[in-house]
Amino acid sequence: MKFTLSTKPLINALDLGVIPANVSKFYKKSCLAQLTATKNTLKINLEASLIASELLLRGSGDSDETVTVFVDCLLLKQLVSTFESSTVTIEYVPGGGITLHSGSSKFNLPSIIEGSDLSLVAPRADVDPSAPSIKINSDDWKFIKDCQMYAIATSFVYPVYTKIWLGEDGSVIIGDFNQQCFTVSQKSSLGSTCLVSDTIVNLFNTLPEGATLTKLDKSYIIKFACDSFEYAAEFTPQYESDAGVGDYKSAVILGAFNKDADNNFEIPVAEILKRLNQSELLSSSAEDTVKFEVVSKQDKLFLKLTDANTDHEIPVAGNCNEFSVTFFITKLKDVMNNLDEETAHVSPIVDEDGAVQGITIWTKQVSVMLGGIQ
Repeated sequence: MKFTLSTKPLINALDLGVIPANVSKFYKKSCLAQLTATKNTLKINLEASLIASELLLRGSGDSDETVTVFVDCLLLKQLVSTFESSTVTIEYVPGGGITLHSGSSKFNLPSIIEGSDLSLVAPRADVDPSAPSIKINSDDWKFIKDCQMYAIATSFVYPVYTKIWLGEDGSVIIGDFNQQCFTVSQKSSLGSTCLVSDTIVNLFNTLPEGATLTKLDKSYIIKFACDSFEYAAEFTPQYESDAGVGDYKSAVILGAFNKDADNNFEIPVAEILKRLNQSELLSSSAEDTVKFEVVSKQDKLFLKLTDANTDHEIPVAGNCNEFSVTFFITKLKDVMNNLDEETAHVSPIVDEDGAVQGITIWTKQVSVMLGGIQ
């Protein structure tokens, strides 16, 4: 069977549907594109962790049969993006694979699954058209990606910490228990308390203007349609009540943030980042530490950053008690590097015995809690 369609819509559809950041060898199905051609429609199904998506494109097939093939989704996207002819013909090769015809050129893509009854999950079609939709603010999800995602846990000892916690009130918590680093903002508009994966954040960051989001029972459906193709994606959050997830202890984490109006100081983010870069240049290990110390001299406040090779003293503004705490250089640099403003406020986190356990750093849009090294 041969199926012919316009090239530009196919390029645009694959740009939307195939998200390179969500393709992973650890989730084999994310590497696949399932192409199903009928007489008038090309359907492309894709999967990523907790996401099922589908693209529908109009075209013309030369037979009434329905044929399906699995190819490498990234290779398909990259190859089609180079085509310059106005149309492309997908020829299904007997025995597996496809041949793409663009102008006078032909390209063979092998099937990466043969002799299998595998079928990728498709988004649900039974969506009530009258159900209220939720606005997706792409700027908010870009902020989460740019200013919070660096703190997500990579250790699976505590599975819940490898996800992003969203609260009904709009709170977004991302953190790593092992690294003692948590970030919080008010950027969620989902309106429910759940956990989402980084793949879902990546999905939100690729959606075009006009995409609609509708809540189903435990999942959400995204739809987008234009003159040349239709797109649908269903993503499924996880919940703390789900088996194998566990309690994020969000109330404890939120309560630990200490934004003390009477005991804080303002820091120049770029200046501190510059000093930490210098310290890192001279460090010999990712485990090297820096002493973060606030001192008062002649009624003036200074931040001292001291490690094995450097000693910096930076004047800061504010009213804060003297304290010191030690951090890994790389982790403190990560925090500074992902703040969204030129200045930020810092308060010490003090336990019941009066010992400083870490710091809270905040701007207007994000707060970061970083635990010290004991």
